[in-house]
Amino acid sequence: MNVITVQRRVFRKGANDSSRVRRSFRELTRSYFANEKRLEFIIEILLFAAIVALSAWPVFVTVDALNEFLQRAPI
Repeated sequence: MNVITVQRRVFRKGANDSSRVRRSFRELTRSYFANEKRLEFIIEILLFAAIVALSAWPVFVTVDALNEFLQRAPI
């Protein structure tokens, strides 16, 4: 039978640890995702503009067809 020993190291704050800065998880993720949010926002705006343009095109074609129909209709 083998015995497994686990040693735990305890770090105590000393004089030489003053240069070590602990940052919260929120601060780390904020700096990491700052550029990614901007890129994602730009991609979403471009996709939204494409969807609006594709959706508006049939409306303009319909208005043009109705205009042409009403101009040729006898009054």
